[in-house]
Amino acid sequence: MRWNEYACELIARNQVGQQRSARVLAYLNLAINNAIRAAAQQGRKPDGAAAGAAATVLAYAYPNNASAIEARLAGETAALGAGATRDEFSSAVQVGQTAGADVVAVAKTDRFDLAWTGTVPPGRDKWVSSSQPPIFPRLGEMRPFFLNSAAEFRPPPPPSLDSPEFKAALAEVRSISDHRTTEQLRIAQFWEQTSGSYSAGVWNDVARKAIAAHRLGDADAARVLAQAHMAVIDAFIVCHDGKYTYWLPRPAQVDPEIRLAIGLPNHPSYPGNHGCVSTAFGTVLDAAFPDENGRYAAMARQAAESRIYAGIHYRFDNDAGMDIGRKVAARALAVLPPDKPYLPAQK
Repeated sequence: MRWNEYACELIARNQVGQQRSARVLAYLNLAINNAIRAAAQQGRKPDGAAAGAAATVLAYAYPNNASAIEARLAGETAALGAGATRDEFSSAVQVGQTAGADVVAVAKTDRFDLAWTGTVPPGRDKWVSSSQPPIFPRLGEMRPFFLNSAAEFRPPPPPSLDSPEFKAALAEVRSISDHRTTEQLRIAQFWEQTSGSYSAGVWNDVARKAIAAHRLGDADAARVLAQAHMAVIDAFIVCHDGKYTYWLPRPAQVDPEIRLAIGLPNHPSYPGNHGCVSTAFGTVLDAAFPDENGRYAAMARQAAESRIYAGIHYRFDNDAGMDIGRKVAARALAVLPPDKPYLPAQK
């Protein structure tokens, strides 16, 4: 829990963006989860293993902060004083460092940030980039954590611009833009999350509060965080695969009279990222905490709805995104083993 909080501080300090912050938290929590499982197999305590794994992944992600990360780990060790407790912690740190190194090796070959040399396709029904290059046009080629490929959950084509369905969806966005309420504006701006620890950090905080309220132990907490954050990356992968398959224009590009409540992300409209990733995270949390009666899926729906309030998405963007999020979360819940380390297939 403390290392996740520290990771969110590093994300905010380095201002790495939505997708990069999500990737850091996915690998961080996979490493912590694996380290705790490996420590249990060796009869070692989880706290040192979690610390060693977290420090290893964060030093890889933020090399400019490596000395501060190492000092944090050293300080945590030194605070235990001398004797058997400190020795046990230190030996578990080594287990965690090994688990962290295994995860870093996977991260280095994940195809997250492939260079783009393509062009935006022309046409009235195609999205127009506000700058070059578009945001992560090849993210769909990244190695997933749980899926076989991005295309496995690719959504169907969006409605054509001349269809009644599209015209109705565009009219809804325009109507909200013309009559936006203070509450709709507040929701749109809350879920924008283009600074600080970004959307991934906000959801990480939600998860940590739920974990604390339900008094989960280290192993269960690590598994929930790993499932949720890896599901977010797989949802991003599928979402960007769809975006750059269909190249659907944003509402304000079709109707320039639509007033935006937040900044316009530089990638195509369909499907909606917030629908994908927030639903994936919220669905995992609802599975972990069924006594909350769907609270986190409701939060995810609000996150998706906020993009319509903001004027940057159609309702069918959200519907497709939430469908992706639910499917990805179901796969994450089914695949991540409960009692042993896990690494994504090397494909």
